[in-house]
Amino acid sequence: MLCLLPSFKEKMLARYAFPPSMKFFRENFFETKVRSEAQINVQQKKEPATQEPIIIDKNFAATNRVVENKVSYFREDLGINSHHWHWHLIFPVEATGEIINPPDRRGELFYYMHQQILARYDAERIANGLARVTSYHDWDEPIMEAYFPKLTNANGAIHWASRPAGLVLKDINIPDEGVELGIEFQINNLELWRTRILHAIHKGSVAKANGEIIYLDETTGTNTLGELIEASQWSADKLFYGDLHNFGHIAVCYIHDPDRSHSENMGVMGDSVTAMRDPIFYRWHKFIDSLFQQFKATLNPYTAQQLTLEGITVNNVEVRRNATSDNPRSNPPKNLIITGWQESIVELDRGLDFSSLRPVQARVTHLQHEDFSYRIQVTNSTKTTQEIVFRIFLAPIADEAGRPFSFREQRLLMIELDKFVVRVTPGANMVKRKSDDSSVTIPFERTFRDLEAAVPATPLAPGGVPTDLPTDRMTNFCGCGWPDHFLVPRGAPNPGMPFTLFVMATSWKEDRVVNGEDSKKLCRNAASYCGILDEKYPDKRPMGFPFDRPPDKMITTLAKFIEKSPNIKTTEIRIQFEDRIIRRFPQ
Repeated sequence: MLCLLPSFKEKMLARYAFPPSMKFFRENFFETKVRSEAQINVQQKKEPATQEPIIIDKNFAATNRVVENKVSYFREDLGINSHHWHWHLIFPVEATGEIINPPDRRGELFYYMHQQILARYDAERIANGLARVTSYHDWDEPIMEAYFPKLTNANGAIHWASRPAGLVLKDINIPDEGVELGIEFQINNLELWRTRILHAIHKGSVAKANGEIIYLDETTGTNTLGELIEASQWSADKLFYGDLHNFGHIAVCYIHDPDRSHSENMGVMGDSVTAMRDPIFYRWHKFIDSLFQQFKATLNPYTAQQLTLEGITVNNVEVRRNATSDNPRSNPPKNLIITGWQESIVELDRGLDFSSLRPVQARVTHLQHEDFSYRIQVTNSTKTTQEIVFRIFLAPIADEAGRPFSFREQRLLMIELDKFVVRVTPGANMVKRKSDDSSVTIPFERTFRDLEAAVPATPLAPGGVPTDLPTDRMTNFCGCGWPDHFLVPRGAPNPGMPFTLFVMATSWKEDRVVNGEDSKKLCRNAASYCGILDEKYPDKRPMGFPFDRPPDKMITTLAKFIEKSPNIKTTEIRIQFEDRIIRRFPQ
């Protein structure tokens, strides 16, 4: 059975606070050798105190001779893959309206979450001297990126299939064999669905099966398009517009054995737990994103008035590294973020056919950054206290060859780092915000520790402040979110890689979305990418605002884009990668 998107039918499943997915689907996160070593440890009945953690090589899928392996630390990261799986768990396409109501702006979230993955991946590629990912839109073109996952499926019984370089998509004809449900479609179907979607974009509307017209406007158009492209239950007409995104994944995951004549298992692109490991995932989603970008190009550019907040001036923005035991300096250099590696322990006690309940530990190495804070100097020229939304983005300044990006290029590389609300009193204000309070990420414990044990005694409000609301595990919504250790890109060795830090102030009065009183019970650590369970998305603005659409043709630089908006400030920062272990959290 294809597992691209989870087929959970129970609404309540999405409400549970799941342990990290690598604890359930260990075989989808670790190479076969790790599973074998873990099983030996259990059979030998070693006590945890006497165990040596199993070392997991961060480059286990390929050698450094493979150019694409320069960014394998991103593609193979446990937290990133766990986030992707959990997002598709809480936004399934196979749900029915009777069981799960249409999640608010689900189609737009599909677009934005994946667009942000691409922006982050491109930043990592540039940091490693690689070109930005290219769209996979010519389906007669051989896929030159090979991938050999070294993973097993069904607790080690079957290997995930490998894909050598040079294979071409073929028509899929998978017979119904009881275990694998039958799948049959032609590559021409993908081309037909693409044509119909593009026609709808340029016509400015889609047609439902009953003939009703839905206009693709700037308020709901992205959401309508997202439901078409991913072909969820809420697609305007799934029979006519097809299932482009999902069947593209299927075509790739069976490219090596399209009719299962050789009884080969599917490739990793067929499961949301593993798809992000494959380099072709990013090329496929670059094509998917290009459809959204063609729609965005039909929208009117933002005017200076739409970008300006009267009475509010952002005077200065900087980042400062937080003092730690490893970094005790009280006055570290400003606008410098240090990244490195962290070694974390993961317990292999779920999802494996072990007879013992003793946990087996593995040590994984992943990217990490030193803690830092934003310092924003803002002046409120009005006579009253204002509630302000601060929107923080980050983007590389130049490509892998050092050529500066135009604003039209750079806006697609803008990475959302945070979005939060503060009150600013009349006059001068200094706003400080810690990096680990981000509205995009989930903390370390949610990614690598047992979530059941990590659920706090009281729910968390935005910003991680404990509330006095009663604890209710059924309403915890804490599994979805970008991993905190990948909040910022890796950057480059000394003197570091230059980035533009962008901070914009907008009105909370205008942007606020009123939700029910129960919404505060839900963990909202990562609302930017995941929304809020059973509530409206907590921001009226388009996701990615103000970079969600192209600027006026006369605007070619970011400086020109913001020159009439004193509520926006940019500064250049550097992210410096140091090839050493960073101890940011308890080991």
